[in-house]
Amino acid sequence: MIQNREQRERARRPDDRKNHLRVIEGVVCNLAYAVISPPLTGWLAINTRNGERGKGRYDNRAFGTTTYRKVLTLLEATGVLQRQISDAIRGEVSSIKPTSRFADMIVEANIALPHFARDPSQELLLLTRVIRNQSPITHKWTKTRKLEDYIDTLDTLSYRAAVRELNAFLDSADISFIDDGLEPAVDPYGRTLTRRFTIFDAQEHRFDQVGRLFGGFWMSMKRERRKQIRIDGEAVAELDYSTMFTRLAYADLWLQPPEGDLYAVPGLEAHRSGVKLAMNCFLFDETPNRRTWPKDMSLSAETGAEATEEDTFKGKLPDRWTVNKTKKAILTVHPALERAWGRGLGYRLMWQESEILLAVLRELMEQNIVALGLHDGLLVPMSKAEIALETMRSQSKAIVGVELPCSIKT
Repeated sequence: MIQNREQRERARRPDDRKNHLRVIEGVVCNLAYAVISPPLTGWLAINTRNGERGKGRYDNRAFGTTTYRKVLTLLEATGVLQRQISDAIRGEVSSIKPTSRFADMIVEANIALPHFARDPSQELLLLTRVIRNQSPITHKWTKTRKLEDYIDTLDTLSYRAAVRELNAFLDSADISFIDDGLEPAVDPYGRTLTRRFTIFDAQEHRFDQVGRLFGGFWMSMKRERRKQIRIDGEAVAELDYSTMFTRLAYADLWLQPPEGDLYAVPGLEAHRSGVKLAMNCFLFDETPNRRTWPKDMSLSAETGAEATEEDTFKGKLPDRWTVNKTKKAILTVHPALERAWGRGLGYRLMWQESEILLAVLRELMEQNIVALGLHDGLLVPMSKAEIALETMRSQSKAIVGVELPCSIKT
């Protein structure tokens, strides 16, 4: 269709033709996916501004701005897509959506979710720099985030190879989702994982902060919907580590935590989730001078993930329980943790958490057991739950020197 529309007199050079076809493929595949699994707004955001597109490790190199613009114009002229130009005043970005004509073509061709896959050249290791600034007038803090290019090291090569191997294993696995009729629709073939690291302000490049896996369809799903997931045709069990972050903090101090529930604090017996949020907050603080609670938890805000209801303090602590009062109450149970708070330890603990999870997933993969990671836990077939729990205990001992307790979530 495009060739007929162009009616070129001279053929493209081989490299130019390759890029031309790759851009068409990329745009058309995304439009086709939008037909089968429509985005909430019906539109797909695009970036056609001049800049460094196509030159960094996170870009598809075929998508240089000039070629991309030309292809969009041609696809619009052939009736494949509709285009909406950005409006800076209204804060709208440029976007595209499939036409009804194109949608009919996809339906007639019987295109379905199993026909789609991620571009294998996609970067799997992401490094984000977070720049924090405080307004001299309002004294409020703002954060800007930008993907940072980096030079590969032995560590990054190893990390990327591990994620690539895990993705290949998941790609060939028998994973399905029993449709529950709820929105958003679930694509059980959305399994490509990336691993994301974070650096702050003027920090040099490093890969021992955050490091969590993202991208699997099961990760952003509400917990009750995960019951619809099937692995090898079998219902799944959800496993997780108990009070993992606090136990990792104790391990960092070379101390043994007290017996029992680590989030049980006198005066806050009915507010366990609030205690958990507060303790995590103190671990992510970089100074001991906090006076007010954050709007959402640092572990969501700093990694770029959206804060959920579980991440917010609203309603999680009793009225008039200030930062200072809550801190004093927690220290009556955990006096040693004062040495772990206020020094930004949480980002490295999150990396340790991710290292443990990757080790567990690798060990299970070697036993041909499919597991879906959940930051501090995982989903496995019911019949493999006990094997997975033993693996979780042994790998935590191997990595941080402490066997972390874990269990099946009920």
